[in-house]
Amino acid sequence: MSGWLFCRRNDTVRDPPSYCRQTAMTVSPFNLESLLSPIQTGDFFSGYWERQPLFVRRQQPNFYERLMPASDLEGIISDSDGRYPAIRLAKGGAYFAPEVYTHTVKHGDESFVGIPDVKKISEEYRRGATIALPVIHRRWKALGVLCDQLQAGLDHPVHANVYITPGNAEGFTPHYDVHEVFVLQIAGKKRWSIYAPVIELPHRSQRFTPQAYSGQAPIKEIEMSAGDLLYLPRGFLHSTTTSDSFSAHVTIGITVFTGADLLKDYVQNAIVDTEQRRALPPGFASRSDLNTSLKEKLIQALHRLQETTDVDELIESFRSRVRAAHVPRPPRSKPTSWSLRLTRSSSPRPPNDISSSTKAGRHS
Repeated sequence: MSGWLFCRRNDTVRDPPSYCRQTAMTVSPFNLESLLSPIQTGDFFSGYWERQPLFVRRQQPNFYERLMPASDLEGIISDSDGRYPAIRLAKGGAYFAPEVYTHTVKHGDESFVGIPDVKKISEEYRRGATIALPVIHRRWKALGVLCDQLQAGLDHPVHANVYITPGNAEGFTPHYDVHEVFVLQIAGKKRWSIYAPVIELPHRSQRFTPQAYSGQAPIKEIEMSAGDLLYLPRGFLHSTTTSDSFSAHVTIGITVFTGADLLKDYVQNAIVDTEQRRALPPGFASRSDLNTSLKEKLIQALHRLQETTDVDELIESFRSRVRAAHVPRPPRSKPTSWSLRLTRSSSPRPPNDISSSTKAGRHS
């Protein structure tokens, strides 16, 4: 992938890639137990989940072959159905504007926007950009089935992204995620620097800002190879780089429901009580002498809320909404005859019709 070139049509018909042969798949070749192996799930939830990172080195390069063959990534990128934002480019810790690597196709009076320009994507990739394929579980059957199975067991929403980074490049700069992260290295190698959290277990509303990283030293550095797994609890800062090898990995993200979410439903019940809908006293925000009455009103409201709320009913309502929101959607897959050269470890010379004067840069 480090030597990724622009797409071109083949003159001959190839065998269809594996994603064209997944349509009958109803059970994922992987589950949480096999992803974590040899770590037991009980040990994982008691010792690592929301606590600390876990790195599993396997020395089995083909471990994820049945889940996401790296050889099929070029077909996914070239598929014109994968329009922005299903394909994105990133560098220097930020995403490119879609206009840089997509175009609009006119068909009569209709316009198809966000169509990937594979030649431009190739050029930016060779200059150090990372190719991101967000929510790829919606298009890739094996990942879609895995995410559905994980969500059915965990009751937390699960999604999958793919990231492809060329060799000798910088991945995303230090940041944290607001979801639990499982990194599945499917091809190549990637170095990870992991830093202590600046906020413990951030809520999904507490997103990372650059000010959160102040140059602290990493607490752990690892290099992932194909077949390895890394678990990162939300909040742990991390950054990545590649060496001579390109890197392709799948990120399984789990966006957890928290006690704060349940508490929101509890407080929301206050609006059904006429007393709680009465206006706060005039001048409440500017007059400090009203602080005492505001405190009393709040305490009274909490007591009244406790008396009037059926907690069992509230919990069941919350659980019902979570269950109803999980509607498995089988991903749609389609064959392609485009060919990209993604799997070389070092960057080749650009083809004759592309200028070689631009020096390769670092990417995010």
